[in-house]
Amino acid sequence: MAFKNRFGWSVSRERLFEECRRKYFFHYYLSWGGWQRTAPIVSREAFKLKRLVPLALWRGQLVHYIVSKILQSMKVKGRIPDKGDVLDYTTKRFETQLDFSARKQYLTEPKKKGGRINIDWLALFEHEYDRPLEKGRLERTRQECIEGIEGFYASPILPVLTETDPAAWTIEDLDHAEFSQVVEFEGVTVFVKTDFMFRRDEGKFDIVDWKTNRPGRNNLDTTAEKNRAQLGVYGYYAVTVLGESLENLRLLEVNLLDGGRVKEFTITEDDLDYFRSRIGAGIEKLSQVLNNGNTERNEPLPPGYFPPIESSRCRSCNFYRICKMENSPVRFSEPG
Repeated sequence: MAFKNRFGWSVSRERLFEECRRKYFFHYYLSWGGWQRTAPIVSREAFKLKRLVPLALWRGQLVHYIVSKILQSMKVKGRIPDKGDVLDYTTKRFETQLDFSARKQYLTEPKKKGGRINIDWLALFEHEYDRPLEKGRLERTRQECIEGIEGFYASPILPVLTETDPAAWTIEDLDHAEFSQVVEFEGVTVFVKTDFMFRRDEGKFDIVDWKTNRPGRNNLDTTAEKNRAQLGVYGYYAVTVLGESLENLRLLEVNLLDGGRVKEFTITEDDLDYFRSRIGAGIEKLSQVLNNGNTERNEPLPPGYFPPIESSRCRSCNFYRICKMENSPVRFSEPG
């Protein structure tokens, strides 16, 4: 059975649409099917480019992955892994993934093998575009990965977890890289993507969002509007799919690069109302660039409905090569 390019909504998906419609088109439509050798060359190029990650994003992904492995080990073995062993493992993963990307092995080796992610697979934006990676910048990134893991071990959330039943833990499955958590909203799929969930002995149900933000830096992911939308997504999922009551729900933001500092949010009926309003408007917005607004068929309108932007950020966009790079061997051109 052929894969279907399924329409859906998430906070990040709508944010990409708002950032640049042409980038949104490349990411969700032009790249579709680009894993096939018979696909048009520009689709194959778009599929490769959509999987690139910048250095800072890789740092966050690696820390998230290591934390998920720590939690899985705790759930199976009933004890916290030795921090020294985990830090050694983190350094090893950093070096092997960096080497994989530097050699551009992502061009020839599949990301998944046997349904599981290749643990060493990495495609850095800087390597694909031959941008310089200064030694000092790499060293800072390596150190931040170490600090992120140390932040987990220092976080006040860790002793809390040791007092709960691991059988009730839900850990993000990064080995398969699939959206296992989805919810339907008026016939449209909403992608939830929680990092970690657990239940306390007194019955409270906590949803954990690991953060890797540098303390004191202004980060768009911490804006009140984005937080409220995310609270609504988590709350709607927990209530409608898991059957939890709002009184039991809490969201914990744990910043691993700030010593594991925990910020706690309750989820209210107002958050759910905001979510319903936000998601309804978001779905309508994204469906306006589909043929007849049909979310089931999910066929995009012509590329002219996805205009590019003019911004200094374009050079750091994954799709710079096919969108605006001069003398590029592969460029996207609108039909006609």
